[in-house]
Amino acid sequence: MRGTLVFFIVIIFLSSCIPTTTPVLTLSVPDTPISSTITASPSPTVTALPVGMKAYYHIRIEYSTTSDWSTLDWLTAENILAMRVLKITGEQINAETNTDHLALNQILENAQAGKAVSMKVDYAIAPEAIQQPIQFHLQKGGLNSSTVRIYQIIEGREKLLQKINHRGIVQKDPGLNPLDFSVDLSPLAENPPHAAQVHKKDLNKMVWAFYYSWYHMNDWTHWLKDHPLVRYESGNQDIILQHVEQAQSAGIDGFISSWWGPGSETDDNLKKLLTIAKEKNFWVTVYLETMAGPNETALGEEKIHEWLAYMIREYRDNPAFFKVDGKPLIVIWASGAVPLETWGRVFAQLRTEGLDAVYLGMGYNLSNLEVFDGLHDYTAFTHPNLEQTLLFTASAVRNYALLADGSVPKIWVATVQPGYDDTLQPTREGFIKERENGDYYRFTWEAAIQSDPDWIFITSWNEWWEHTYIEPSELYGDQYLLITREYAEKWKEK
Repeated sequence: MRGTLVFFIVIIFLSSCIPTTTPVLTLSVPDTPISSTITASPSPTVTALPVGMKAYYHIRIEYSTTSDWSTLDWLTAENILAMRVLKITGEQINAETNTDHLALNQILENAQAGKAVSMKVDYAIAPEAIQQPIQFHLQKGGLNSSTVRIYQIIEGREKLLQKINHRGIVQKDPGLNPLDFSVDLSPLAENPPHAAQVHKKDLNKMVWAFYYSWYHMNDWTHWLKDHPLVRYESGNQDIILQHVEQAQSAGIDGFISSWWGPGSETDDNLKKLLTIAKEKNFWVTVYLETMAGPNETALGEEKIHEWLAYMIREYRDNPAFFKVDGKPLIVIWASGAVPLETWGRVFAQLRTEGLDAVYLGMGYNLSNLEVFDGLHDYTAFTHPNLEQTLLFTASAVRNYALLADGSVPKIWVATVQPGYDDTLQPTREGFIKERENGDYYRFTWEAAIQSDPDWIFITSWNEWWEHTYIEPSELYGDQYLLITREYAEKWKEK
């Protein structure tokens, strides 16, 4: 059974720890006070740039907190071109770095002791962004303070634009303690914008579907409100051939096959899938199940190295195993369950052994781009504003080279799915995203196409226990294959 899909929705109440003092909100900029009225300066004229060159202003945010949690959101993020995480320090238990959202968490005991966690993040913003202030929304726990410093970067030097220090509590909204503030960007116009080359990776548009090869006949008797038209054993080669042919008829180019390590049942069935894929001119890669340890805990560093080394040696020369620039593509499930530094060490060690690959991390945490070759996410429905999330993340991935000298283009993947329902699984609390007679699936396709992805991933071909399948079924027939073909053709012809 695949690793448990985990949703983290954290609401932290610290009523016993909230101080009784009134809030102290300090705003400052160097040399001059903040004006109550901000007059935007017109952006300087940008000389026509060669193809592939992009103009931008470079700003930096230093964000820290001595509270147990804090979040910082851009309320006007549409002009962010790229983002790069430079540093995260302190004993944080969570550090989110999405395009328009930063978050820091530490254990309560550390906050009570006055310890700090922090991050330093660079942004490339479009020249037209300076025509209006940036709007921010800062929140924090009841303890201590959060501080934000915003700089302009000019020839590698920092020029402070504004400092915000948020202390105490906000009586009208205890527990969240919000603070809205704006930053005047008109001083940026005193210097011309930067310009840098941005390339898009040369990849064909492809549609992939997550594929699960663990089913036995007795699996079709529980946890399901729908069934495939023919109940099957995943190791049956006739079934695998049928799945490949059905997927191809819907415009799907390849399967991302869930993989649980060397010698596993999924490894045996991967070999069968590759044999059939070669005959049918179909592509295959793997979904490395990171949460495959005891009790679905994350694999350790040695095990990750062992599995990847086996994977690359065993399959890199297989003609049906997909490659990018001659290197096998490997997609990682729950990459965030393993520290980024661990992935970096493992990948570096494999390269020294002549076992290089192209890796896609999971989730839209942009710090992953320091190590991974691209980003994908497994779900679509967990993002409250999917269209905005995909557009913002796509821009940050595409323009990553603006802030990373010599960076090769990164791969951007958008995910679509028809719905979700795991309420019949006894070990889960249960969550439902209704299919809406195909309308939700269409919505995710429209949002994905709008973000101009390199590839589109479908969740899923046949994850029946979470009811995300598009495989023909007793309830829906081939409805979702027809929708898939409609949108796959629309996107590839665009």
